[in-house]
Amino acid sequence: MNDDGEVVSGVSDKWEISDDGLTYTFHIPEGLKWDINTDKYTDGDNKGKYKDERLQMLGKEFNPDITADDFVFALQRAADPITQCPSFALISCIKNANAVHNGSMSKESLGVKSLNDNVLEITLEHKDETFMSTLSSAVAMPCNEEFFNATKGRYGLSTKYTLFNGQFYLDQILESSYLLKKNKYYKGPSPTKAKELTLKIPNDDEKKDIISKLESGYYDAAFISGHDSDNVKKNSGVTYTDYCDTMWAFIFNSNDEAFQSKSLRAAFCEGFSHPDDFGKDYITNAVNLVPSSCLISGNNAVSAIGATRPAQNTDESIKDWQKALSVLETTNIEAVILTPDYMQDYVKMLIQGIQSGLGTSLKDEDGNTVTLTLKVEAMNEDDIKTSIAMNDYDIAFLPFKANDSSAFSFLNQIIDSGLGDFDRDKAEEYITLAQNESTLAETATQLRNAEREIITTYTVCPAVYESSYYACAKGVENVQFHIGSGRVSFVNATRK
Repeated sequence: MNDDGEVVSGVSDKWEISDDGLTYTFHIPEGLKWDINTDKYTDGDNKGKYKDERLQMLGKEFNPDITADDFVFALQRAADPITQCPSFALISCIKNANAVHNGSMSKESLGVKSLNDNVLEITLEHKDETFMSTLSSAVAMPCNEEFFNATKGRYGLSTKYTLFNGQFYLDQILESSYLLKKNKYYKGPSPTKAKELTLKIPNDDEKKDIISKLESGYYDAAFISGHDSDNVKKNSGVTYTDYCDTMWAFIFNSNDEAFQSKSLRAAFCEGFSHPDDFGKDYITNAVNLVPSSCLISGNNAVSAIGATRPAQNTDESIKDWQKALSVLETTNIEAVILTPDYMQDYVKMLIQGIQSGLGTSLKDEDGNTVTLTLKVEAMNEDDIKTSIAMNDYDIAFLPFKANDSSAFSFLNQIIDSGLGDFDRDKAEEYITLAQNESTLAETATQLRNAEREIITTYTVCPAVYESSYYACAKGVENVQFHIGSGRVSFVNATRK
């Protein structure tokens, strides 16, 4: 994709799409190569041996040409349930993809085939307006089957077990960073201006220094959260691209003595306040489970799915509160809400509706006075998850962050998290139905059903969205960032 988010030539220099939008034919020009040196030593102790350690591993001649078969194998791998590809949802529109993914059909049944070395054909189950964008993402990158099999399960674990066809190749894997260098074998249409690139994966301690290192220019670019952006000095020259990729939710412990009551959970979910202004631009009310960076066929998923979060309704909250009290037979309800410290002010704002609403109904049906105590306790996120794993919590406030632009992937992430007590099989069934629908309205309906399956148990209650930022240091220009997918390209990047 180019800097304007438009799909342009890459490995394929031309393509055709059938009138019904179901068949894509891609032409791959000759001369495109994998980054592998096929030369042998001509003298010395290593005479006759391959210079490239990857060919030493293969132990035989290797054709470095990139062919249509490399894409067939890559897409089959992504659909294969053994791979457990986290971005499978993006290619679920390919013919038979869901059947392959659930194991009812072989990966060879997937609607991809090579007509010859230089022509690839992909057939879809139904039209997908975002399919070309999907093909520019990592899930559709080529993979050489011969090399993959030769690595014997170690593909990608070190430079020896990795092949590259893009503008950069991975030169070194360090303890917390990757060093990429310009790929001299790249013959595509978009050569890189940058000769070297370091991708840093900061540990928890290093994350504290991201802002200061951005401001000083030590880091050229970084992803930062909304709450971290508060620490950037206004005159630092740091520039931002914002995108809403995180949903924060209240997670209720349905095994708790009090919150085993669905009515009590409902009373809380219906009682939460939803103020118009949280005091920060990066915090807004959540109306459903998915954030706006997620898409359905290129459309904003939040708008397409519509509101699924329980609206604040004090009357219904009180009714469910009284129903819960009659069953629980207690006059003392105490709830501790665990939250990261930087979110506790927002949690306090959200629970005001419960305090003011249920605070007017502190007598049970027998006239006994009921005590309601809400406490907000700040903990780091890992400790909160540990408390959940040990079943030692009442309510937790936790984020779900999008890994890609797919609404399907985001909902699957919630299902796979293990958080909340709902029918996971039923929710997954709705998502599968959504993947097989052919229109936006039908797809959104099934995803809405999946959300309701999760939300109406009142164990996962969406509360707020948080925007993140892609930030560049002063003087850094022409870094390509795609909102939604989160993809970044440094091919045209420059630094003054």
